[in-house]
Amino acid sequence: MIAVFAKCKVIGGKEEEFIKMAHELASKSRNEAANVSYDILKESDKNDNEYYFLEKWNDKAGLDKHMSMDYFKSTIAGVEKIIDGKLEIHVYETI
Repeated sequence: MIAVFAKCKVIGGKEEEFIKMAHELASKSRNEAANVSYDILKESDKNDNEYYFLEKWNDKAGLDKHMSMDYFKSTIAGVEKIIDGKLEIHVYETI
């Protein structure tokens, strides 16, 4: 299984736009055959603009297919316009 953990800091005032895009991405991603889970997270005890994506995929091929989807590419392009810095992405393999 493959796990993805991504982090971003959304520009102030763009939180609602980000959350809408992130929820649409998560919903579509959950419908992919290789997806195990897809969640959008925010630390409950912090009042900042940091958000996290936590995804699990059956295998690397499923993740690669996901990342080639048009909706994924367009959402990431949109997210990159409203975040401070770069999207920080880490990919892990369960052992």
